[in-house]
Amino acid sequence: MSVETIGRKVQAHFHADAQRFDAIYEEEKSAFARFVDNVWRGVVKRRLDLALQVLDPLAGKTVIDVGCGSGRYCFAYAEKGAKRVLGVDFAEGMIDLANQHNRKLALTAQCEFRTGAFPAAAGGEKFDASTAMGFFDYIADPVYIISEMRKVTRETMVMSFPKRWEWRIPIRRLRFLKSGCPLFLYTEKSIRKIMAEAGVTRYELINFDRDYVVVAHLK
Repeated sequence: MSVETIGRKVQAHFHADAQRFDAIYEEEKSAFARFVDNVWRGVVKRRLDLALQVLDPLAGKTVIDVGCGSGRYCFAYAEKGAKRVLGVDFAEGMIDLANQHNRKLALTAQCEFRTGAFPAAAGGEKFDASTAMGFFDYIADPVYIISEMRKVTRETMVMSFPKRWEWRIPIRRLRFLKSGCPLFLYTEKSIRKIMAEAGVTRYELINFDRDYVVVAHLK
């Protein structure tokens, strides 16, 4: 399967799944939905907490969120004082939701969202920090993306990679197989190889729930 075909399948999946995925962040839901989200998808919210922790302080900083989805990370960065946050995602349904939330939260002076693929959607702009959380699960060529992220980032990159071996993986694999959406999984060894090929040499590799999280220091 070509990189272009994989991209189209992922784009279609998240365009159609935008509302359900965004609901993970909502507090008002049924007890069953809350249980499912906490057990199977709780890492989605915990990754955000970790990103905020490692990027602190954000006051006055600029950030790009690659694969921003419905913009939840971007809003959190803005609320922590980031002066400019750009979110890019190639799923139009996700960006539509992000723009709706942006207007409701009155953060349009700080947050901007663009539909498109990274790096083209970034428009050559540079940022103090970049994040790509829950993104490399669906990327066939992570080395290229990380190399491009490094070019537009001055200080810190934060990226997550789903573990290849984890108790929830068989069910997750089955779910994505049924949906037709590709899923890419990683080991510590494969992540270190990717980082080396992308030219990232100074980083922490954090064992984090069902993921590994890389915090790369460029300054």
